[in-house]
Amino acid sequence: MRPFRRVRQLAAISLSACMLVTSSGCWDSRDVDNRMLVGSIGIEDIDDENLKVWFRVPITSSTSSNDKDSSFTASARGVTVMDAINRVQYKLSKSLDVSSTRAVLMNMKTARVGLLPYLEFAIRDRSVPLDAVVAIIDGDMAPLFTRKNPIGELSGIYTKLYFEPYAGGIPRKNKTTLWEIYSKFLNPTHANLVPVLKDDKESLFTQIGNAYFNGDKYAGMITMDESLIYEMITERLADTEIMLMSRSDIKVVHKKTKVHTKLENGKPIINVVIWVAISLTDKSQNKGVTTEEDIKRELDGELHRLARSLTKKTQKAGTDIVGFGNRFRGRMHPNDYDKWPDMYRNAEINYKFHIRLRNSGLEFLEQ
Repeated sequence: MRPFRRVRQLAAISLSACMLVTSSGCWDSRDVDNRMLVGSIGIEDIDDENLKVWFRVPITSSTSSNDKDSSFTASARGVTVMDAINRVQYKLSKSLDVSSTRAVLMNMKTARVGLLPYLEFAIRDRSVPLDAVVAIIDGDMAPLFTRKNPIGELSGIYTKLYFEPYAGGIPRKNKTTLWEIYSKFLNPTHANLVPVLKDDKESLFTQIGNAYFNGDKYAGMITMDESLIYEMITERLADTEIMLMSRSDIKVVHKKTKVHTKLENGKPIINVVIWVAISLTDKSQNKGVTTEEDIKRELDGELHRLARSLTKKTQKAGTDIVGFGNRFRGRMHPNDYDKWPDMYRNAEINYKFHIRLRNSGLEFLEQ
């Protein structure tokens, strides 16, 4: 009995020693003061062999005397994004940490070549957060990374707040995250729609539209007004939007959307019914009397025009940005999913809008 007890004691001592070794802390950690936390990354295609990657890093207030000059910018060229990240380390005295990235920006040339080769590093390595917002830059990317933030927000956070609904985000801005883009690369029945930004002298940037993609390649762009129809169909219109009419300004509050689909002789038939509630915010006094029916009639015509324009653009490119194809998955063989872009080109898509004027606002009445 006594030898068995001795064996148990030796085993317990050995186990305790192993636990002490494994719980001794992180042997390869870097102190936060010795890390540069990246706020935003810019990927710029230079030529067929090289690309340029920009990094904007926020500087804490303790090391910056001016709140509006609170960012440090670094850049490097490389064959791949990871190669550029490695090369920029040669310039820095601290470790570059991309795990805090809030925004990933790519230039238009990158979008035309294809997004997948430039974003795959983030998915494979999991180095960049999957909820980072993604946008396309139309024009020179350098000013967005070298100019001071206009309102003193930390780098990357400014870009993220631009899209966030709880801050400056409105539905038409179409907030798009990294995981959404990558998931649609693998889904032939649902195409990507990514915001397009352009340098602005007053603010850091402004949005000029939303780019739709055929696979991972840029196929075209819808306007900000056409984006409103996309937000209605996908029921992402959680906030109000202002529309300027010829004789009035209205606030659009989307209520409900129903999509009815069927397949007739291999041709998709899609009927979209949208209920829209609106409130009147302003009315012109110089163009005669404007009745509620006039406002509803004009809005109905404008929404149909935008819907036709959106459908024509996306059908021509075979890019189903709404995801109508997901509704036909149960009626198609999995081997036929790749045929959906061609089926979408030939689909019959009809729209019907039900408009209700919920509030006409206050007005002065003559006595």
